Amino acid sequence: PPPPLFQAEDGIRDIHCSLVGSEMCIRDSHHDVTDEAQWVQLVERSVEAHGRVDVLVNNAAVLHQGPIENTSAADFRKLLEVNTVGPFLGLRSVVPVMRKQGEGAIVNVGSIDSLTAMNGLTAYCASKFGLRGLAKAAALELGRDGIRVNSVCPAGGNPEMYAPWMEKVAGFMEQTLAYTENRGIPGSAPMKSIVDAVLFLASDASMYCTGIDLPVDGGASAGCFIPGFNTL
Repeated sequence: PPPPLFQAEDGIRDIHCSLVGSEMCIRDSHHDVTDEAQWVQLVERSVEAHGRVDVLVNNAAVLHQGPIENTSAADFRKLLEVNTVGPFLGLRSVVPVMRKQGEGAIVNVGSIDSLTAMNGLTAYCASKFGLRGLAKAAALELGRDGIRVNSVCPAGGNPEMYAPWMEKVAGFMEQTLAYTENRGIPGSAPMKSIVDAVLFLASDASMYCTGIDLPVDGGASAGCFIPGFNTL
């Protein structure tokens, strides 16, 4: 198997690996997506090292679960700052470089909760619906500059996001399993499927796609599968 592309580590370092027969440099940089100055510095370093910025993937996100009365204003603002404002700052930072190049691809990683809402996820849904709206408006504004902006909306992702609430969710396992099993393709999206969707929207294969939402949700956004109904 090929060597790992990157390893988490303090600071910044270059890691060289062989990929598809060519030498690739991977730069791992710790970065606060809510800090506009850090975005500017990141883009400047990328341009200095590579001369251009071809793709931006806005993937950082945080989760909050709980009823409205247990969601503080601070909780709500935190999710908006990371999940919506952060991607806006990233987009805003790369646009001048991409516009000068005459091309670029921006992919926002949303959620199934960008498409359909859920009780107990008020702050998260609001932040992800906002992210989806950001992508659509930016797609219209930037399309004539050769910049495409799209969204991937997965039903699944990093288990670490859900970890703080797993003990409480354990009391609703039957309901949770029903939610994930009553899809055209039962279960949660494998990470590889999410990555493949992002790669598609970042690549020239999607050259004429902009402003779209690409669900990676096993058909959850299409509707609900009711066992037995197709045998009536």
